[in-house]
Amino acid sequence: IVDAGYPAETHDVVTDDGYILTLHRIPHDAGGTYNRTRPVVFLQHGLLSSSADWVVTGPGKALAFLLSDQGYDVWMGNYRGNTYSHQHVNPDIDKKTYWAFSWGEMAEHDLPTMLSHMMEVTGQDTFYYIGHSMGTITYYTACNYHHWIQNATRLMVGYGAHTAVPNIISPVFWVLSRFAHNLQTISDHLGMYEFLPSNWLIQWWASKVCTEEVVTQPVCRNILFLVGGYNKNEMNNTMLPDILGHIPAGTSVMNMLHYGQSVNTGAWAGFDFGSDQLNLKRWNSTRPPTYKYDVITAPVALFWAENDWLVVPEDEAALAGKLPNLVLNQRVDEDAYTHLDFLWGMHNMEKVYGPTMELMEKY
Repeated sequence: IVDAGYPAETHDVVTDDGYILTLHRIPHDAGGTYNRTRPVVFLQHGLLSSSADWVVTGPGKALAFLLSDQGYDVWMGNYRGNTYSHQHVNPDIDKKTYWAFSWGEMAEHDLPTMLSHMMEVTGQDTFYYIGHSMGTITYYTACNYHHWIQNATRLMVGYGAHTAVPNIISPVFWVLSRFAHNLQTISDHLGMYEFLPSNWLIQWWASKVCTEEVVTQPVCRNILFLVGGYNKNEMNNTMLPDILGHIPAGTSVMNMLHYGQSVNTGAWAGFDFGSDQLNLKRWNSTRPPTYKYDVITAPVALFWAENDWLVVPEDEAALAGKLPNLVLNQRVDEDAYTHLDFLWGMHNMEKVYGPTMELMEKY
């Protein structure tokens, strides 16, 4: 952010269950000055990602910079377990306890902590919210726990938005859903609870292998696009080393299993621990809660993609049909557009970000 000539701030917050989260902020545009009347916008990353998603393609292209140029005070969250939110108040916490979370805990604890900190610092009592992928299901779930969130939201914009994903066609998640139980067992036996951490090896690999001249370029793409679908029209190959240097940013095995459960059950529900005893301990019930749509009262705008392997049009339509205050349900005007193109697509200004900012002006 600073290299791009913009002001940057880092804020650390602590959740009520002890996780230390890092927020990144661009308080005003390059060369501008801060004033407290700038409207506040909160950007929340998706699965295996981080706040870097919103800035990595640089000024004039990345959403965080575009919003800053338009006069917004831009805040970017990081959920527990990713590269930037990897700490806990208890330095001696064991790995199994630390990694015992999924998007449910992010919604219940992380999101309200980050949003309330942003509101306290800025002195503003309303905000815009833009989420990608898991940044949407966590918002909708948070509305089930904290009604002040939807009341304070001027507009919620979802890119690749979802709750339940029974029809997912991503090969990674298809395999995951089939072997969810085995993965849990393997994870317990090996004591491995973190999924795909962003470490020096991944960063080194991306910098060595993924340059435009290298013949193995398609291999680089496939690692990423097995998860979300591939679209050569939108992928800037010269940006790939930078992108892969930041993702995957890590999450828990339990979070991946929670997605697997959604594929298997078709439900938008809390994590099922697979035993009455464990579910009783967590949920005071032998079954996890099923979340409700009618509490999502904030105006919601959805942008969806025809070639999204994570959130297929059928699952997106099911969500759109249940939201009580849907103000826009926009298909991105490109047949090959995928789940990941919302972040790094070369034509996002005209197809997604421009329309998003136009809509924000009305709220």
